Amino acid sequence: MGSTEARPIRRFDDLLEYFHSGHKGDGVELLGTESEKFGVQTKNGKPVSYDGRTCGILGFFERLLETGEWAPVLDYPGGPIIALERDRPIGKEQISLEPGAQLELSGAPQETVHGVADELAAHLEAIRPVSESCGVRWLSAGYHPLATPDRLPWVPKKRYEIMREYFPSVGTRGLDMMRRTATVQVNFDFSSEEDAMRKLRVGLKASPAAAAIFANSPFAEGAVTGRKSERTEVWLHTDRNRTGLLPMMLGPGASYRDYATWALDIPMYFFKRGGEIVANTGQPFRAFMEDGFEGHHAEMDGWILHLNTLFPEVRLQRALE
Repeated sequence: MGSTEARPIRRFDDLLEYFHSGHKGDGVELLGTESEKFGVQTKNGKPVSYDGRTCGILGFFERLLETGEWAPVLDYPGGPIIALERDRPIGKEQISLEPGAQLELSGAPQETVHGVADELAAHLEAIRPVSESCGVRWLSAGYHPLATPDRLPWVPKKRYEIMREYFPSVGTRGLDMMRRTATVQVNFDFSSEEDAMRKLRVGLKASPAAAAIFANSPFAEGAVTGRKSERTEVWLHTDRNRTGLLPMMLGPGASYRDYATWALDIPMYFFKRGGEIVANTGQPFRAFMEDGFEGHHAEMDGWILHLNTLFPEVRLQRALE
């Protein structure tokens, strides 16, 4: 984010500016997807490791970097590679990692779903040679059907370490969410606050039906669970504070102010200072604004980062996710 977002937060309305900055002109709204998948070894079904130099994720990334199309993204200067990115005609495309080394394609904005489909096909073709040479297949499933927790790696990302310590205090399935779930997330632009709220309401109301229609995770650790969607079961018990259907946003009078009011009272995970992650688990953002934390005070980039750590069925940022 730019330097203007490191400015202090002076008043409540400052928090709403981020949402307003997402407004697109009528007729130019785009959409995009973020699709996650599990890598498994075809010979034995074991998960792909993070640091296996030849066919672990790092080796996989290194071989993609050799094509010259991709640039590495580091967690911090001199830190581990956590993503690759390349420029596309409409915007950047990124391959990143979830905590258990799930591979995520964060696509560039597209004008139509046909563009999304073409982009995904091109992505799968780009990783196919490396995948085949390593004997790796990618599973598009909501929950890992085979892996036990001891078989899955932890991607060495600072924010994941903080979340790993915090989740057991707010739910029973947070660690499973981090490493054993995957999803396809769709992102929509909006042209105004009214447009954003209408789309948010539709998304929230459609979420239960979508979860049922696309349920594809009836297995866990190689056995039938008796549920159509183990992923949904996990999310119901991940974090009691920041997930769900947001009842206060379902009415026709809901606004950016309502969403910001809800977000203010959700406990934080962390914020950044000088490029470093500072753990601050449990303090609501409202208290951070009013009281600070260990000499630090709330700034706009901290608010934006906090919004990114909320997990309702539809999330409001500069786009609807």
